[in-house]
Amino acid sequence: MEVARKTNAEIVSMDAFQIYRGMDIGTAKPTSKDRMEIPHHLLDLVSPEEPFSAADYKREGEKVLMDLEKRNQGAIWVGGTGLYHRVMTEGLSAAPRTESETAAQIETMSTTEMADEIRKADPAWAKGADLRNRRRMVRALAVWRQSGRVMSDWQKNQTVSGPLAKLKTYVLMPKIEDLIPLIVKRVERMLEEGWVEEVQELMTRDGWRGSLGSRAIGYAEVGLLGEGKMGRKEVCDKIVAETRAYAKRQLTWFRGLPNFQVIELDPQLPASQRTVETLATALTE
Repeated sequence: MEVARKTNAEIVSMDAFQIYRGMDIGTAKPTSKDRMEIPHHLLDLVSPEEPFSAADYKREGEKVLMDLEKRNQGAIWVGGTGLYHRVMTEGLSAAPRTESETAAQIETMSTTEMADEIRKADPAWAKGADLRNRRRMVRALAVWRQSGRVMSDWQKNQTVSGPLAKLKTYVLMPKIEDLIPLIVKRVERMLEEGWVEEVQELMTRDGWRGSLGSRAIGYAEVGLLGEGKMGRKEVCDKIVAETRAYAKRQLTWFRGLPNFQVIELDPQLPASQRTVETLATALTE
């Protein structure tokens, strides 16, 4: 927000769960006050029960780009979903869309079974993938089963370049040990702000259980807290552990990006003026 103020930029979300309506507290979505001050894009696109793919994100992102270009308006694309960053920069493979029947068959497998099959079928893809991410493994296995060609082959030989391919990526790279106390405070704040009530409302909706939205970190545990099946401390500890593990995977992912610059963060300064100034200067060059 501070960088956007300094550069007169709008903000575009690259977060895989902020696209869902009704998932506000647990995804740390910008507040209505934030959005009134600075326009935000690619938030609240679909309901959590609706399917939404990387290709869908690329399509919506291109619409935002067209609008920004028409208005000659700058924007900061920000978020931690590496796959969304990849499709907007490196591009999207021309692999066939996943057929619902194929996906349903693969979904009957356990996460371990999926990982074992993808390692055998496509070791090159598996080497760089998060093999705990069922959504991505379903996609890779579906492409293999439907086309007879593995995902790594599609990505290597038939990729449509992304619209943000030439832009620089700035990665805020804190030390993982410095993140832990911040993660703990963040989870506690979310619970205080009404995360339990948010999840309880979502759980009343048809299709929520098993939906892509329900797989966001913390939502299952907070649901159990609301039902009295888990204690608050146990829920907090579990969410902190899951968030920490995800943060480590994010840092590993972003270290492998082409055309990026690391910006170190001072954990003692949540709104580090040095970081803001560095980003603001870079974005106006």
